[in-house]
Amino acid sequence: MKTTHPMTSKGLLSSIGVATVFALSGCSNNDNSAPQFAFNAAAKDRYVRVDRTGEPALATALLSRDPAVTPTGPSGALLNPGNASNGFNDQRDALNRGDPANDARDFAGMLTVGPQSNSLRNIHYKVGPALRALGLTPCSTETVTPPTSNAQVDISTCVAQAAPVILPDVITYDLNAAPGWPNGRSFDDPVVDRLLAAALLRISGTSPPHNINTLVGVINPSRDETGVASPAAFPHMRAAQP
Repeated sequence: MKTTHPMTSKGLLSSIGVATVFALSGCSNNDNSAPQFAFNAAAKDRYVRVDRTGEPALATALLSRDPAVTPTGPSGALLNPGNASNGFNDQRDALNRGDPANDARDFAGMLTVGPQSNSLRNIHYKVGPALRALGLTPCSTETVTPPTSNAQVDISTCVAQAAPVILPDVITYDLNAAPGWPNGRSFDDPVVDRLLAAALLRISGTSPPHNINTLVGVINPSRDETGVASPAAFPHMRAAQP
């Protein structure tokens, strides 16, 4: 009589391993002459830098995508022009193509008093009265009340407190300062709320009425339409539906 023995777990695993090796070897491609990767050999000027991912929303908030708004620098020349392969010549593309070391020199004027509708002075001209109506103190002052043009709005205080925060358009980190944007950037930093506070409200000088966190939770709602609080920590996701 032939006697059989139950296969142990060790033997079963060994059998599965051998079977797997044979199965994989049957699927392999032994043709080593075929190229494994196909790299794009186009010249570097064919590529477009669409965002530096530096300071949050800087180009979106203060520069134009309208190709009719020419991105000219202090000398009146076109800034960081494209070429036949990269012909995007609006203000935002000009910033993204530029060297961050030249940001203050080339773009400070454009960001603050440029011709685009969303330059910093134009924004203060349009929303300054609304900010005051809400009980907030803008960093701008009006030389005529109400102003009839943006030329009657002084944003020098805004520029002094916001420029060190947003220029150059890179992420900076000081090991000797407390972490949190604008010093570095963590997942939970309310970066846009802080950027707007730096650009719109008086947060500097003697006894400033606001600070960089004044707009946190004011612009972006902290609760959904049912009144349930939004998750406070990254990745800010609610529990899965049952």
